[in-house]
Amino acid sequence: MDKPDVCLVSMPYAMLRRPSMALGLLQGILHRDGIPTVAAHANIWFAEKVGPARYDLTSRAPTTYLMGEWTFAAAAFPGSPNRDERYLSMLSEESGKGGRYAAARQALAKEARWLRAAATRFVDEAAQRVLATGARVVGCTSTFEQHVASLALLRRIRELDPGVITMLGGANCETVMGEATHRCFPWVDYVVSGEADGLITDLCRLALTAGRDASATELPAGVLGPCHRAGEPSALSPANLRRALFRDLDSLPTPEFDDYFTALAESSLRTFGAPGLPLETSRGCWWGEKHHCTFCGLNGSSMAYRSKSPERVLTEIRQLEDRYGISDFEVVDNILDMRYFKTLLPELAADGRRRRLFYEVKANLTRQQLELMAHAGICWVQPGIESLHSAVLGLMDKGVQGWRNIQLLKWSGELGIRLTWSVLWGFPDERDEYYQQMARWLPLLEHLQAPVAITRLRYDRYSVYEERARRGGMILFPIAAMSYVYPLPDRDLSQLTYFFTTDPDPDHLDSPGRDMDRIGPGVKATYGAVRHWREAFGSASRPVLSMTDRGHELDIVDTRACASASRIRLRGVPRAVILACRAAPQADRLAAGEGLDHGLRASPGEVEDAVAELIAARLILPIDGRLVSLPLTGRTPPLSGESDFPGGNLSFSAAPGR
Repeated sequence: MDKPDVCLVSMPYAMLRRPSMALGLLQGILHRDGIPTVAAHANIWFAEKVGPARYDLTSRAPTTYLMGEWTFAAAAFPGSPNRDERYLSMLSEESGKGGRYAAARQALAKEARWLRAAATRFVDEAAQRVLATGARVVGCTSTFEQHVASLALLRRIRELDPGVITMLGGANCETVMGEATHRCFPWVDYVVSGEADGLITDLCRLALTAGRDASATELPAGVLGPCHRAGEPSALSPANLRRALFRDLDSLPTPEFDDYFTALAESSLRTFGAPGLPLETSRGCWWGEKHHCTFCGLNGSSMAYRSKSPERVLTEIRQLEDRYGISDFEVVDNILDMRYFKTLLPELAADGRRRRLFYEVKANLTRQQLELMAHAGICWVQPGIESLHSAVLGLMDKGVQGWRNIQLLKWSGELGIRLTWSVLWGFPDERDEYYQQMARWLPLLEHLQAPVAITRLRYDRYSVYEERARRGGMILFPIAAMSYVYPLPDRDLSQLTYFFTTDPDPDHLDSPGRDMDRIGPGVKATYGAVRHWREAFGSASRPVLSMTDRGHELDIVDTRACASASRIRLRGVPRAVILACRAAPQADRLAAGEGLDHGLRASPGEVEDAVAELIAARLILPIDGRLVSLPLTGRTPPLSGESDFPGGNLSFSAAPGR
């Protein structure tokens, strides 16, 4: 390719295991529209410098520590007051305090110091490499902990070549965060709030011709430029805080990931496994349009749901497979389009290609829907379970009850679909008794897929809780780590932050494990139950609870720690009852004989006695007025291992360094 006009950059700490969806899509759009563009994967460059295990270290620290942002802060804000030692001290103290995590926290602080020094040196080198492309416009994408690294790069580019036009966009630039970024960091010429698909070509052409002199009337909606700093009009105008939205997803080109694969092939990281591909089939959230989950801050200021046609998705999948020889996809959607069960998924199941996909889904799926997903190649899902207690789920406005979540856990195990889910706690108005109840249920479920974590509720921007705070119903503060990353006053920190806390104390990082000594006994018990569940599920002798129906007799094998017996045989009414409870019937309807084998004669008393027997044997869980049978049925296929995630399986040693 001739010298590019535009260089799009993905800075650390973007994931290494797959290319950037944002860069691939924008590069495809600009190439389609005749603008030569190159994508620079500076995240790969940095991982080579520091070693992949050290690079991955920031992702293992709690999100609210902003450790990745902090490592690039010295490069982004040189000469700012040095509070490094206090930050490192907090990093080593939080959740440790002499406990079993103390040594790990101290090691984390030591590695953070090392990474900060390496990041400061790296920024100059990265700027030189980007400028060597000859591009006259340099734009960074900023999601999660990429913001400070991007600011550092663009600042150094401005210092080395003031003629280069700089741009910044992504989730960290949405609405008020984008306005604060534009106002506080003048070396960033243009900031894009929202989806750039429909404006990137016009913006780049304008930047290439007008430089920094574009007027407010020339700029697309959702873009702030140098003219706004000059008061044309005020950058604080609500009109300038709009989020750009793109609706015609079918019109988008297939993303281009060539530059990522070239960079990976030329790096030492190519030996660490196989990458995956990102795939987008929809944007927004159809559930959130009706019921915004109270803790969710995704989708910025718009939940508007849009999806691609099945034909377009199939075309894109096949084009990507043919171009890159990869059939592992991480679908980046927030939620699966339910219409795809009648259109896209049957096509994927029938086309004969072996592929593996990850999807985020709503938890209230039927077994038949899960079977179709499995046939279509969807082997890993994030179902948004977040709790097994219906009262807590109600506080979340999830639109699903606990018994349905358990059914999903059970069916996914029977079908070999891997799950990623967590338990959240700490919601306003919750009661500790909810967790006391849940802690009693969890040992019964240890043969099912365990949650990846249990963690306290985090207050995110654009969530229902942040909206309540703006209306005066809650008082939220930017997390403490913000003041150790950005040398800015509180007002600017409040506008830049994505994470909030109810704690105004700036001298403690907002650790998920902080104040554990003050939580209720129910939450503590749930922590313990989740820990035991995870240990059991991850062990070589993973617990089993399975049943085989031999017609007249049901054979049950139970190796759970709570098992009443390792082998149980059921006949007659107990057999009929547990088989009926696979559908989680309402208790009163089962007592009336609904759902039992045709022709079986059983009085209500006999059914009630059988139910009591099965509950005592911990084979049925009474929950939400339902009776949920717990054994898995049939020959369960193996689940994907941790290293087999469809979005890429680059895996690195936990040890620091190369």
